[in-house]
Amino acid sequence: MAGYGLRPYSGQGGSHHSGGFTEYPIVDAETESMFTGDFMIREANGFVTRLGDTAGNTPTGASAALSTIGVAVGFRYTNSDSTPVWSTTYTGNASNTDAFAFIADDPNQLFVIQSDGLGATAIQADIGENAPCLLFAVGDANTVTGISGMTLDISSAAVTAALALRLMNIVQNGENELRSGTETSDIVVRITNNAHAYANATATA
Repeated sequence: MAGYGLRPYSGQGGSHHSGGFTEYPIVDAETESMFTGDFMIREANGFVTRLGDTAGNTPTGASAALSTIGVAVGFRYTNSDSTPVWSTTYTGNASNTDAFAFIADDPNQLFVIQSDGLGATAIQADIGENAPCLLFAVGDANTVTGISGMTLDISSAAVTAALALRLMNIVQNGENELRSGTETSDIVVRITNNAHAYANATATA
């Protein structure tokens, strides 16, 4: 089963999730493609793009270039035919203008992500640890649905502060929490304070 990136789940502490997002401008003629569920970053020019561009990166907070402002939940732009587009994908093109990314940017937002299941399935003992992500590359995304292919690297879960996501819970639906071995599973996560530009005390202008 392919990954689906990060999906907004709820607010921390069980608070109501409104589905809210903030619009951020994308520079005209941006040629990098972006997908719903991707980590996003503010560049030095003040515009936003996909963290790590084509190759993609898991945020660590080690620098401005590795600090995310949140997760993309959609895009709008005017394409080369001067047609307004609202989509799960921003398709990079040097003729695009008036582009914006819709970003879930609340540092307390919880998300659901699929663990990769490559070396192990997430278990309850993993909860509270941090983990990085895999399958960032543009080629890993689903270009039909516009959804990121990113997954959680559960085999690398640890207490390391620089890892991108804090494991908060295993989704409880009567099936997901019973998976074992090397099956994939859905995990509730939060972007760590180190990795989130709005939670890290160090500015990332």
